[in-house]
Amino acid sequence: MDKQGGVTLRERAFQTVKRHIVNGEWPGGTFLSETFLSELLGMSKTPIRSALDRLDMMGLVKLAPKQGAFVQELSLKKILEFYELRLSLETYAARKLTGRMDAAFFRRLDDNIALQDEAILSDDVSRYVELDREFHAMIVAGLDNEAYTEVMSRIQDKFLLAVRMTFVRNKRRLLGSIDEHRQIREALAGRDPALTERLIEAHIEYVKKIMF
Repeated sequence: MDKQGGVTLRERAFQTVKRHIVNGEWPGGTFLSETFLSELLGMSKTPIRSALDRLDMMGLVKLAPKQGAFVQELSLKKILEFYELRLSLETYAARKLTGRMDAAFFRRLDDNIALQDEAILSDDVSRYVELDREFHAMIVAGLDNEAYTEVMSRIQDKFLLAVRMTFVRNKRRLLGSIDEHRQIREALAGRDPALTERLIEAHIEYVKKIMF
């Protein structure tokens, strides 16, 4: 399999196209032809097709047979559905994990929060959005349940579009977001599952307030 720098071409194509979509550079309805992507990424259409198939399964694009793909337009209804799923999953994780995690888990969270600080200082919204995703994914991964981790990954890829929009609309939200992450981290280290659940619910609720 062709590789560049240890990364397969289809993985590089997938990550690059996904990043453009999540960053809002290619909004809903944008047509992505195989020829355009092939020229942009400097690779054949084979890894491009593989990447588009994967993005189609995630719901980020809709395939146009033998042509390319259209970036999916997420309706407010769809965003709300993702919101409800994420809320259920993360509040469940909060209840289960509070007071039960080891030092390595908290080191990973602390490292992530330190990188969030750097992203805010450099005014890098896209980087912050990705770190926000990782922070929440690490919490769900703490359940050590592959099915939950897989569901969380699918939700996050779609929900990122809504999360990014909240930060673009209000950059001051970055400071509020990281402060809430710190509170959630401390609550997870405590002994009050109900507190952790309330903090996560309020944190995710902010996106709903902005979008609706």
